[in-house]
Amino acid sequence: MTAGYDFIVVGSGSSGAVVAARLSEDPSVSVLLLEAGPRDQHPLQLMPLAFPRVAMGRIGTWQFESEPEPGLHGRRLAIPRGRTLGGTSSINAMIAIRGNRRDYDDWAAQGLAGWSYAEVLPYFKKLETHWGGAGPYHGGDGPVHISRMEGPDLLWEPLLAAANAAGVRYRDDPNGPEQDGISRMESTVYHGLRVSSARAYLYPAKDRTNLTIETRALVQRIVVRGGRAIGVQFVKRGQLLTVIANEEVVLSAGAYGSPQVLMLSGIGAADELRGAGIEPVHDLPAVGRNLADHPNIINEYDLVGDEGLTRHLRADRAARAAARWFARQSGPFAYTGTSANVFARSKGGLDRPDLQMMALPLSGDARLWVRKPVSRVSVRTGYLAQKSRGWVKLRSADPREPPRIFLNLFAEPGDLTGMVHALRLSRSIYAQSPLRELIARENLPGAEVQGDADLAEYIRRHATHRAHPAGSCRMGTESDAVVDAELRVRGIDGLRVADASIMPALPRGNPNLACMMIGEKAADLILGRTLPSETPE
Repeated sequence: MTAGYDFIVVGSGSSGAVVAARLSEDPSVSVLLLEAGPRDQHPLQLMPLAFPRVAMGRIGTWQFESEPEPGLHGRRLAIPRGRTLGGTSSINAMIAIRGNRRDYDDWAAQGLAGWSYAEVLPYFKKLETHWGGAGPYHGGDGPVHISRMEGPDLLWEPLLAAANAAGVRYRDDPNGPEQDGISRMESTVYHGLRVSSARAYLYPAKDRTNLTIETRALVQRIVVRGGRAIGVQFVKRGQLLTVIANEEVVLSAGAYGSPQVLMLSGIGAADELRGAGIEPVHDLPAVGRNLADHPNIINEYDLVGDEGLTRHLRADRAARAAARWFARQSGPFAYTGTSANVFARSKGGLDRPDLQMMALPLSGDARLWVRKPVSRVSVRTGYLAQKSRGWVKLRSADPREPPRIFLNLFAEPGDLTGMVHALRLSRSIYAQSPLRELIARENLPGAEVQGDADLAEYIRRHATHRAHPAGSCRMGTESDAVVDAELRVRGIDGLRVADASIMPALPRGNPNLACMMIGEKAADLILGRTLPSETPE
């Protein structure tokens, strides 16, 4: 055993970086943050338009893969996750959406005290500096800067007009009192740079003497003695180290990593642990269950002309644009590549949107070119009220082995029906003027794919996930939940989980901000304090 710390945080992602930074604001406590990956020093991690190359490449990522998915005709899906300071907030699409306010009220209605919208709103406000300034729904001096994507190549004006013609209203603030409508994309970008949890929280805190950040530290297990987490075992530079936690261990390794670490530590379904060669410490069958992710399908159109961002990806132009970004963090490479969000309801009688569209002024697989490709626009469409649930299991007792991941997409038939509605919504908008006049033809799925059955089959063959995994260490009041409302692991003292894995259900939208909110709230729970609830008019 090495010398101890008051708190050990495992994982530096969207939640873990927040927990570590906030706890270390108290100079009387010591905090150790363990991250399996390297520091976030590659320039492409900061360049907004480069995020697809970062996410699908080897720059600070885990490259996981799903089990064969029956609902997708047995296809295996690529699952990239962040393996660097900032975790997946250092490789994601930087979309700043909180989810619908009713999502959090649903959590509270399940008996989870402290998680209603009125109770989490102060933490959302605390974490942000919003482009519109402070107000009833937004913060003005938080560490995470949020900006709107605006520029001549994003095709916002024709998109807005077409959406209005299709009956979709303009929504100035998708994170305000209501979510429905089309809005400019809001992003965790500031002065042309990605704002990850590492850049927002850890960099300002890194010189604190009571905060130790260890990168390239692969956690092997949490050490549990007498029903209490007393430390963490990890490997760094080939050396096996065990460090003591005087107060608590906080597990923030994400919806795949957190259940994996718990199971490696002997906390999970006892029979499955024995089958993997691990002696059970605490039989908690819910670990790894309830995994959820939003499904995703691309709707894509060929353009008549050269509008959008495609022309900036010609190799020589891209070199000039990259030089401009490196010099001044401006120009087309300072865009995230997404121009608008659309939230809508698939039918009457719903109390909140269940469909989301993210509009891109380029194709879904855009890349640098020498020989000119067709200029395209694309839409990532998805269903937000999915009921299908999967699981995370161990592949072996070796911490270096990736976990087994089964998303179980479209196991519930209503999820596929919702995706058909999402595609039809996208088509209805892009069929309207003035957007219609910019379009030569539909490339994906293609005009020949029309009936509900044909659209459903197309989705089964081409859909993927939205990289929004959650729920695998579910928070709940029932005995089969993994953590309680204060994020404490059931049956183990001194151990909490704070990341997307604790979500009882996914918020309706992109979960990065929700994960940061969880980190903010977790730090207060650990320190025995809470912000007063707020109910804006």
